[in-house]
Amino acid sequence: MQVHYYEASALCHPGNTSERPVTLNDYHRTAWHLFSGDTHYPQRERPFIFRAQWLTQEQHLFSVRSARDFPHAEKRVLTLNEGTTLQLEWHWVPTVATRLSSSGERLPRSQHIPAPRERWASLIIERMQRQGWAINVGSVSFYPLGRWPQQHKSSVQHPVVRVCAEATVIDTSLAATAWFQGVSRLRTYGMGMLCPC
Repeated sequence: MQVHYYEASALCHPGNTSERPVTLNDYHRTAWHLFSGDTHYPQRERPFIFRAQWLTQEQHLFSVRSARDFPHAEKRVLTLNEGTTLQLEWHWVPTVATRLSSSGERLPRSQHIPAPRERWASLIIERMQRQGWAINVGSVSFYPLGRWPQQHKSSVQHPVVRVCAEATVIDTSLAATAWFQGVSRLRTYGMGMLCPC
């Protein structure tokens, strides 16, 4: 299967003001501007994924990908067949969903809590399998990148980890969808965009 997509990269300011630290929401707004320019999209529609990499306080590298053409994007093609193996990396906030509170009571809805470090590899393998990729267990590496608040006044800081792994396509349709939609929670804030190493 050939996956046709559009991608652009930009070196730019992350969008925060000088008196406050960068937030995931700053990344989200900056990526929106890079993707849409002056184009209006219906509410709740987010037809792209992105990743932001911290280089300096003022300069971050943004990569934006979409099935639609957008300003300054280059058209690209990726061949994904069953058995195709790629070295991939993506940003991830390591969490697990639970329906139990810290005191052991059942919650009305699930919430995400930090995943224990010893579970990271198994979580990645399980989640990627549901996305159409088989992960080579011995190839998985984690590189902590830091902690970011979601919004300026938020007390919660999300630990972000760069994941590197060798991945083999086991379902072409699911793998192609993952290429366009990402493989992680908090995709709105730059998590889960698969990138070749």
